[in-house]
Parts: sequence; structure tokens; C-alpha cells
Amino acid sequence: MIQRKVKAKKEHARTIEQFCSVCKKTFDMPVVEEADNQDVIWLNCPGCRGYLPHMTNQEEIAEAEESEREEARKGSEDLSMEDISTDSAREYQESNEYQVGEVIYHRSWNDYGKVIAKETLSGHRKTILVHFVNQGKTRLLEGVA
Repeated sequence: MIQRKVKAKKEHARTIEQFCSVCKKTFDMPVVEEADNQDVIWLNCPGCRGYLPHMTNQEEIAEAEESEREEARKGSEDLSMEDISTDSAREYQESNEYQVGEVIYHRSWNDYGKVIAKETLSGHRKTILVHFVNQGKTRLLEGVA
């Protein structure tokens, strides 16, 4: 006969306070999985049910999250075609690099937007945060070879 141990009290799942860029809110998210080297901890957002990586020991990630929270606090002011100069717009290509304030045109979406922030992610990946007229605020890749 096989004996099984029964736990007397229920263990509480470990949680980490994290900002979700989809929900635009901060939650105490349960830890789903941890890497052996403790560099990445995967969290589950209770709002959107998505999985988010939590990078440990990286100040850049914390700064990026803070800037994203700050951007969310500012609200989502609408952007109109009158607010941007489409004459100098560059067509978006993920291999190009862009500057904050630059106007870009996204051919697939037939939409113009203004670059409002830049970020460097882990693995030296770069993204730009673009506020589009119709699409709203969207993160796009930058400088992909």
C-alpha cells in the first residue's frame, strides 16, 4: 500500500507586485515558474490572465516599468492628424532606428504615429512606444537585424 502525505495547512502561493502593461494596473501576481538561475520569474496577471516575465537584478527593467506606469498615469490623450506633421513621416520598418518625437507611418495599419518613448529590453532588444492616431499607444520593435 502506498502512503501519501497530506499537508495540514494550505500553502500560500508566492506573489510579486507587478505592473501589467495590458491591464494598465499593478497587481500582486502569483509566481507561476522560476528559472534555475533566478534571472527570470514568470508571473500570472489576475486581470488579463496573461503571463509576464519578472526580471530580477536588472535596474533597467525596473526603470522601464516605472516609465510605463508614468505613461499610463498621464492617461490616453487622443492624438489627431492635426497634432502631427505627416509630411516628414518615415515608413516604419523594424530594422530602422527612431528618435523620440519622430513621426512614423505604419503601412499595415495605414496609420500615423509619434514616437513617445524608447526602451532597451533584456538581450539588448530595443522597442519604441508609438502613439498612433487610430491604433493608440503601441510598442514596436526597433533596430532588428
